[in-house]
Amino acid sequence: MSRLSILRRRPSWWRRLLGGEISILRAGGFVASPYFTPYTLDSSRVDYGLARALYRNTDDRYKLGAGFCRPIINTTAGFMGTPHFTHPDPDADQALEAVFSRWTGKVFRINRNALRDGDVFARILRVAPRFGRGEGDWELRLIPPEWVTPVVDPITGGWQQLIIRYPGVVTDDRGQVIQRYTVTEILTPKTRTIEADSRAPADVQAQNTTEPNPWGFIPVVHFKNEAEETELYGASDLEPVEPFVKAYHDVMLFAVQGSRLFSRPKAKFKLKDVQRFLSDNFSAEEVRSGRLRFADKEIFLLQEGDDAAFITADSGLEGITTLLKFLFFCIVDVSETPEFAFGTAVSSSKASVSEQMVPLARKIRRKRGQFEEPYGELASMFLAMWSTIEGRKLDTYQADIGWEEISPRDDSEVATTVKTLVEGLAQAVESGLMSQDAAAEFLREFVPTMLPWVDPDADDDERRRVTRTMLLLRRLEDGQGLDAAGGSDEDEEL
Repeated sequence: MSRLSILRRRPSWWRRLLGGEISILRAGGFVASPYFTPYTLDSSRVDYGLARALYRNTDDRYKLGAGFCRPIINTTAGFMGTPHFTHPDPDADQALEAVFSRWTGKVFRINRNALRDGDVFARILRVAPRFGRGEGDWELRLIPPEWVTPVVDPITGGWQQLIIRYPGVVTDDRGQVIQRYTVTEILTPKTRTIEADSRAPADVQAQNTTEPNPWGFIPVVHFKNEAEETELYGASDLEPVEPFVKAYHDVMLFAVQGSRLFSRPKAKFKLKDVQRFLSDNFSAEEVRSGRLRFADKEIFLLQEGDDAAFITADSGLEGITTLLKFLFFCIVDVSETPEFAFGTAVSSSKASVSEQMVPLARKIRRKRGQFEEPYGELASMFLAMWSTIEGRKLDTYQADIGWEEISPRDDSEVATTVKTLVEGLAQAVESGLMSQDAAAEFLREFVPTMLPWVDPDADDDERRRVTRTMLLLRRLEDGQGLDAAGGSDEDEEL
């Protein structure tokens, strides 16, 4: 057996230690035998309870460092925003806009939970009207991911069925739990089965049923953060930063505990006659018992040649501060979160806010791109269910998705840049170093509202816009031709 194979099979103690610490947010899954390793999806999941405890800072093992976790998640989720959808059919487009406007709060929670937990299962339901009137309403329900187990078709990659296990409890008059049970719901494209276990009350077991699925598909969408082809579930954004959060907590805890010793100096006496010093400064009872009380001692009587001073230990604050700063920048780099997101008390010494917005904007675009597919599936699923209820037949269930524009640059800087470019390009055109077409196309990269300078196949282009603008300015100067037919006259002159 070669030395390399031995090292692979028997990792060193420090690698085992770090591996156990870093993977603490990942629950154990199936581990195949080293002699037979079939291709299978990794079914390990994020420790959802620990991820939520880090986000809320309720775990005592991370108390002094987990405060960074909430800004990491909220900053990304807040900048992502909510998508908006459009559809060619006017009625379908109106229905999409109305329902997703009402679901805005839950869409924000989808972003937050997916970044924090790694997985979100969103289910669309047609529920009865809340107040007993109307034709029912659409509801978006977020199912805790630890309740859901999808069964994947190994050939197509789709869901054969989805198993949801709802935990239930039976309480007494004082609210104490006396019995726990589970209600299992199995969804397939054709059927929906509800079954409660034997521990459930009789009225709950009476609701066991199997009924056909009216939609023809499973109305649940799986949002996976940082999805991988080889993994069934997503990954939490807190996983890579968890070791640094734990180290920050340990260093801070050591500093706080050590401050008890560092902040209380000890008295030092250099005496020629100890008995004389004791009799001059303490009572006979204190000297006899050996319990000297230094509290409220403002004056000590000393003889010639005696000396008194305080002994203070080196707190090591400089080294601790340096280590905490290093761990903080590790958290910033690994989480891809700018420094200003953690509060104004942190000085951004390495980069300004505008410079930090550039990598943040790229991260937001990447996250939006990852979530576009499940959001598009959610919109298509709603359109399919809506068309079934309304008795409509749509040409397509696919909806176009859009997001709010992210501008990492400051508006004043953009204005200054555009002004400088326009002056430089105008001078280049006047001096004959650049054509007007080339200058307009170059400027178009900085002004998104500009059309192509010349586009013979389109109804409008930038040159026609400029011509109409110049004609209008001339008429305003002359004060003539400003009548209702001005638009047609401009078109004729153009």
